Parts: sequence; structure tokens; C-alpha cells
Amino acid sequence: MTARHSLLVGTLTAVLTAGALAATTPAAQAAPPNRSAPPAATAPAPIRLSLPAPTGPHPVGTTALHLVDPRRTDLWAPTPRPRELMAQVWYPAAACGSSGLPRAPWTGAAEQARLESDFLGITTPGRLVWPLTHSLVDAPADHTGRHPVVLYSPGSRGDRSFGTTEAEDLASRGYVVVGIDHTFDAGEVRFPDGRLEVRNTPAVHAMTDEEIVAYRTADTRFVLDRLTDLAAGTNPDAGHRELPSGLGPALDLTAVGMLGHSMGGATAVQTLHDDARVLAATTLDGPVFGTSATDGVDRPLLLLGASDVRPARDAMWDALWPRLTSWRRQLTLSGSGHLSFSDFAVLLPAARPVLTWPAEQLDQVLGTIDGTRAGTVQRAYLAAFFDLHLRHRPTTLFDRPSPLFPEITHRR
Repeated sequence: MTARHSLLVGTLTAVLTAGALAATTPAAQAAPPNRSAPPAATAPAPIRLSLPAPTGPHPVGTTALHLVDPRRTDLWAPTPRPRELMAQVWYPAAACGSSGLPRAPWTGAAEQARLESDFLGITTPGRLVWPLTHSLVDAPADHTGRHPVVLYSPGSRGDRSFGTTEAEDLASRGYVVVGIDHTFDAGEVRFPDGRLEVRNTPAVHAMTDEEIVAYRTADTRFVLDRLTDLAAGTNPDAGHRELPSGLGPALDLTAVGMLGHSMGGATAVQTLHDDARVLAATTLDGPVFGTSATDGVDRPLLLLGASDVRPARDAMWDALWPRLTSWRRQLTLSGSGHLSFSDFAVLLPAARPVLTWPAEQLDQVLGTIDGTRAGTVQRAYLAAFFDLHLRHRPTTLFDRPSPLFPEITHRR
């Protein structure tokens, strides 16, 4: 294995491997004669997980897009087929017509079951009650104007739902956020016909880091193409499902940014390099591979990293820095780990009682910072970054340390 998985999959593989604890049960002892059997144990109470509410003034709507690219044969699929993706759209919803709509689940039941068994190694299914989000399913979009668009790419083995907290917050502040499931690299992707496609690890590992990033970047640019169709009045959904009213007109595709975590961060940097439609990008603790690493980029880039020691990441960022010819900042979130930049920062601490991950490994990927606080800090800086570069709203957050956010260290 190369550096490809050193930032997410490698770390979590180590956690899961160490956490695959063999359950050993002593042989049952025969009950002594004339002694009644002990009362049955009471089932432990379920653990209810939750996500922080978005902070902006807009209610948030969400919908899913099923997208098929007939021009590309899927290199990761077990059998030849066109490249097929799912994307989640979070957007400012209109107040009128949104009341009474259901809140979207964080992810579906089939995805949750596999996430528990495969990603988290949970051996007692049913103990976790996964949260509803704060987004209203298929709510009509806000029609008061067009909204900047931010693309989101999760890390290797990551699902589009892993960045829901950041996506909802940006949507509540007036952005349209589009999260992409990179099928067969994502852990689990459920399609409208009920198929659950899971990660094809051998196919992904057969590629170099640069090839993986190029493939994910092609996914991202394809999604941006379909959003262009949507804004022009065409329904890009493969099944032509009816989409929320006003969604296409809500898109301002003259103001597009990108956000990515881990390998999604590498995807964001490469997309910024390859596609002039993307005006600014943020990588959350991600590596840099491909032509973006050798050429650099000529548009604004924010590097926001975890505080743990990561020589491979640091060397990549050091090499990239002099090749950045536009606005650039490198910040560190003190006390953070790699998963501090995902919804797991708030979900996993509550789920500790059922996780088989060793405590020290879980502490490593979550860091010591409180998960809710980590999210609060990130949301402030992400909103300020995209406000600055997509809406041209000035901010001082990137000029000097802020007393409101002492957890942020300005590296350069």
C-alpha cells in the first residue's frame, strides 16, 4: 500500500484491525441444583445520535440525484457498465411550502447496517439510533435569488453523508452544496432501484494515487456538467424523478467552490487545477497527488489540517506551497484528528459503548478537541472562506488569529 490510504483508509484500517477483538465466552456452567435461574438481563437502552443544527437563517432542503455518464466505462465496477453516481444536494429552502415535510435521515437503513458492520466493526446491531438531519426532503428551493455552489468530495471509503454537518450549515447560509458518492470507492451507495454498491477495494488499489484522484476529479466535473444542465432547465436525473421546485434556478454556476476531506481534499485541489469553473477550494486534512501537486494552482486554496503529526501530509503541503500563485492559507485545528473534519467528530464519541475500536486508536482519529466545538470552528472558517471568494465579502479571520477561535493556528 502506498501513501494512498495513509490519511484515512490506512488510519482506519489500523483502527479496525486492532479493533477486531475476538469475543470469547466462557463455557456455560451448569446451574447448581435447587437454584432458580437468574432473571433475564435487561436489554441496554439504545444510543441516540444527533447532529448539530445549522447556524444560518435559511431552512435547508435536500434531494438526491442519480447520474449516469454514458461516455465513461466504470473502471471500478465488477462488470462493464457506464459510470453511475449518486449526489446529494443541500440547498436554501423556501419557507413557504416547506412546513410538514419530513427530515431526511443521515443515511438510509441499508447503508447504516453495512456502515456499522464493515466500517465501525459493531457486533451488536440495533444499539445505535442514527440521526435525522435538519434538512427537509424535496422542499421547494428558495426563489429569492441564485446561490453559490460548493461541491463536496468525501475521503476514501467515505460516503457523501459524512459531510452533512458542513453541508447543512453552508446551505443555511445561502449556498447550494452538492456531495458526491464516488461509487465503488465510497463504502456503500444505494441507488433508486434498491441496489447497494459497496467499495471495490481491489479495483481501487489497482490504481496509483494519481489515477484515483484523476478518476474522482472526472466524477466531479461530470456532476458539475449535470448541474449546468439543471440550471438550464433540464432534469439530469437518470430516472427523470421530479426534482424540488425552483432547484435549477437557485444555482449560481458563476460562483462555484469545492470542499473535500482526505482523498476528497486531493480531489478538490485537482479539480481546482483542472476546471476553470471552480473558483476556490478547501482541503480538509487531505494529501495532494497528480498534476495539481507538480503544477500548483492559480486560484484561492485553503489548507486546513489536523494537529497530529503527519509527515507525509506535511511534506506534500510544503512542496505545494510555493506553487500556489493566488490567495493561500494554511491553518491547523488544535487538538484535532483526521476524523475531526467529518460528522464522526460528533457521532462517534456518543457511540463509544458499542465500538470495538481500541480507545487509544479512536482518540487518535478524533483528537482531544470536543467534536461539537471542532464543528463550530470549521463551519465559521469554511463560511468565511467561501463568502470571501465566491461572494466577495471581506473577513479578517484569515489575517490573524481570532480570540473567538483560539483553536486555529495560522501556519502561513
